[in-house]
Amino acid sequence: MFSTAAPYTIITFPFLFAIMFGDFGHGIIITLFGAWMVLNEKSLLAKKTDNEFWNILFGGRYIILLMGVFSMYTGLIYNDIFSKSINIFGSSWHPAFNDSVLMSKELTLDPGNKSHYDQYPYPFGLDPMWQIATNKINFNNSYKMKISIIFGVFHMLFGVFLSMWNHRFFNRPMDIYCEFIPQLLFMCCLFLYLVSLVFLKWTWYGAGGNPTVSPSCAPSILNTFIYMVLVKPYEEPGPECSEYMFAGQFTLQRFFLIVALLCVPWMLCARPLLLHCMHKQRTKKTHQNNQNQD
Repeated sequence: MFSTAAPYTIITFPFLFAIMFGDFGHGIIITLFGAWMVLNEKSLLAKKTDNEFWNILFGGRYIILLMGVFSMYTGLIYNDIFSKSINIFGSSWHPAFNDSVLMSKELTLDPGNKSHYDQYPYPFGLDPMWQIATNKINFNNSYKMKISIIFGVFHMLFGVFLSMWNHRFFNRPMDIYCEFIPQLLFMCCLFLYLVSLVFLKWTWYGAGGNPTVSPSCAPSILNTFIYMVLVKPYEEPGPECSEYMFAGQFTLQRFFLIVALLCVPWMLCARPLLLHCMHKQRTKKTHQNNQNQD
């Protein structure tokens, strides 16, 4: 069965857009605009126009509607409504300040102080207390960036597997060995490994308990990835902290980097060389057949 990316793009593109957009208020505006075009498509189709910008918008009315719906969902997840937060379930944080102080002061939320928050996950989205935290931007940017990277990497891997499906359908084994396999190895050795570090950091490092796995000891994933490409050992984040998340990480990273570097000439040169050799063999065979006929 032949596979095309169009059916999957109908869902994945609006959802990936919503992950980056992520505002409930602006999502409502996009949803209403998309719903208006969908509900009035017959009358709008009758009004033919040469406005190229309008024709592009109207042609993607269903995609725009999905973009708005998904943006509303991710906006609630981020608790972001016109760049403001709403308080639906209250707050799990209980800092030692009264309401007047909280309204006039910015706080630094510290998950390590267990007396300041309830020991259970927030019901849905982000706690509204983050709105008045001084470390709000660092937390939100890190949270949204990591989620975008995770979904983006898995989306690219999904596209690579779709290409393998097409290679099998069109009976192109050369493309499987010269394109699909090196592409998959390259993606896994670099970007899937990066995603695994994100999950490992989320699960391994936390507030309280062993100081060697406290948030202050958590290595920066960005710096780890940069030093991996530069083939340099990562600097220790603190005197009591380990520069790596697990034993043998530096050796494993060098192995992944070597495999990823080998995949580059594999992707670029293997197929042209094989086609060149096959062409030379066909030419030689044709020349021999002509000589035998003579």
